[in-house]
Amino acid sequence: FVDWQQNDERFKDFGYPWTIDCMMPNGIKELTCREISKMEKEIDTRDEVQSIYFKTKFTLDGWFDIWSKSFDVRSQWPWAALMTHDDDRSKIARNLPKSWNDKSSAYVPANAGELKLAHVEGPGYDKTTYHDELALKSMLRHQESTGGVHFRLVSNLFHLIRNAPGSTHIVAVVDGQMNRSHQAMMSLLNSKITQLYPKYGQMVFGNFDDLKKWELIPLKKMNGNRKILTWGSDLTLMDVLRMRGIKIKMVPITTTSQSFEKSVCGGQYTFAPYLAARYAADYQVMMFIDGDTAMIENSNRKETIQSMLYGRFFSTDSSKCAGHRLRLIEQYVKPEDENTDRVLQCTRDLSSSREKWDYTMKNCHLKEGHIVVRTDSIYAFSVHHPDTLAAYTPEGVEDCITPANKETDRYFVKESEFVQVHLRNRQRKPECTCFANPPK
Repeated sequence: FVDWQQNDERFKDFGYPWTIDCMMPNGIKELTCREISKMEKEIDTRDEVQSIYFKTKFTLDGWFDIWSKSFDVRSQWPWAALMTHDDDRSKIARNLPKSWNDKSSAYVPANAGELKLAHVEGPGYDKTTYHDELALKSMLRHQESTGGVHFRLVSNLFHLIRNAPGSTHIVAVVDGQMNRSHQAMMSLLNSKITQLYPKYGQMVFGNFDDLKKWELIPLKKMNGNRKILTWGSDLTLMDVLRMRGIKIKMVPITTTSQSFEKSVCGGQYTFAPYLAARYAADYQVMMFIDGDTAMIENSNRKETIQSMLYGRFFSTDSSKCAGHRLRLIEQYVKPEDENTDRVLQCTRDLSSSREKWDYTMKNCHLKEGHIVVRTDSIYAFSVHHPDTLAAYTPEGVEDCITPANKETDRYFVKESEFVQVHLRNRQRKPECTCFANPPK
């Protein structure tokens, strides 16, 4: 971050992301975490419960160039932002695995079909410039804004429907743009498949039986002809998600606007630790990904994402790692290709051409990928680093982060499994572009 601030014009005068880990003290019984959380369903209707908040203040010593100064850090959080599903941590701890293959644990799935997977993006937000500086868009002034719903979501859901049935997609958004984001999401979910995916919707999702099997729908289906729809032409995206067992969860993030306007990576590094603390108990594996990335499996694979991750984390062939880094493969989308059909065709061409796949894997892995982790072992989602502590891992599970993040097949998810394709609207390398042929 220091290098970015000194050398990147985009981040001049930006702040640093700070993570503060807090533990609620034991107190009066009626005011402990668990007791208040029992009233979760009543919080929306009872003013006296809504008024409960958690307040912190502490002092840090700062050193700025040649002078030092202490400064206060203050925060105030509404109770709903802190509460978990069950705040009795001892109850959760009793169910944690004692070893990496502890089948008696509620956090170790018996097979790939039982694996609870969540993939998370965000926090998403819409921004503008004010007096030549970044600012969050006003939802009152910008009626056309879709808030925190990323414009790549429709194409990325296409692939998650194919290769990750039964999973959950979590979308975090800035709370001031939550209502607009929810409206945009509902509009998307109620749109017809034939409208969202004019070219590939019928090819890939045309068979009712395929949708209900919860098996991998391979990318090669995109090479076929349009099929006679077994479900008619009125099927919506929400209908298909329900048939494939995929849930969408939207999470509003209550943070000051400066966190998104004046910090590198727009709040990701402060959101990710909260993500681990708040939602890890609900899933067995979680992926933290960018909104403009798609999970694309190798064309030789016949398993879902869950099956491959079960093999990585829990099978007899497990790498026994607390977390893995994904390979982030760049594909620049030119302005003239900015429509859903062309973006999907870009991923299809990448997967179907062995020559292009091999070239791209070798030459277009340009930046750090994101992470996938065992939730019973993670300490914090540090965006690109699955941070853990020895005390957090079952016996036999290891921190596999390599020195200097050296690329190894144990720590990195292999391209023979699946990769994270970064469908950027900015170019880093000319040959890493949709529809560009590998040089001879």
